[in-house]
Amino acid sequence: MDRDDRAGRPGDEQPAGRLGRPEPLVSAQDVEDADDILFAHPPRVVTRWLCGCGEDYPCPDVRFARLVRAARATDTGVDDSR
Repeated sequence: MDRDDRAGRPGDEQPAGRLGRPEPLVSAQDVEDADDILFAHPPRVVTRWLCGCGEDYPCPDVRFARLVRAARATDTGVDDSR
């Protein structure tokens, strides 16, 4: 016999609590705590830049290219004119 077939038959015992009603899943204190958390963590709008490749800007490729260019600009002992 499936478990669903047995549900709701006369004489089945109900969970402990008020007559005919199961106990609540959360307490009043849980609800109050949840309200406090939601108040302390409101959503906010964030604007961010996206790279042409779809990742957050600057993507790893852009960071590497900037590093190479910065290293070349500060290195005056190398002659790249060849």
